[in-house]
Amino acid sequence: MVELSGGHLTCDLPRYLKDHVRGFWGQRDLLNDTAAKFACGDFKIMRELRTWFLHVHAGQDVQVWGMDLPVKNVYRMFLLGAFRLPISWENHHELLNAIPILWNLGRGLDNPVKILEELKKSNRRHSVSRSQILKLKSYIGNAKTCSPKRPKGKKARSINPLEYNEPSSP
Repeated sequence: MVELSGGHLTCDLPRYLKDHVRGFWGQRDLLNDTAAKFACGDFKIMRELRTWFLHVHAGQDVQVWGMDLPVKNVYRMFLLGAFRLPISWENHHELLNAIPILWNLGRGLDNPVKILEELKKSNRRHSVSRSQILKLKSYIGNAKTCSPKRPKGKKARSINPLEYNEPSSP
């Protein structure tokens, strides 16, 4: 997420605070939507997921914020770093402050893609096993009510139990 607070070289503190809070809620909503979409995923994997928020204010100041969910129902917002965007060549030394922060942000942006894939696989794996149990229960039904008491004619049938042969151990 990117939020621009005010115009170039404006120091509008109420606007900055409002946008900062809005960025917090936006990050929280992203984490909540992800948790809702992959509801059967592992919480251990969800704890590694981070969202990112770039907040530009006063025209040149950039703050890089991150948010994660380290413990159930606890959202942690942390400042990765802050720097000023150089506009003229005389301020090019400020770019040196930005390079490590942007490098860490780049590494941080690469991780959520991998983590979301793991969360998706975990969700699929767990939702399949949960739905399989439900499907199996609904598929087999209640044998007492479904089976006729005294089958005759076309309704007569023989039900043989499934045999499961265990593979021999090496």
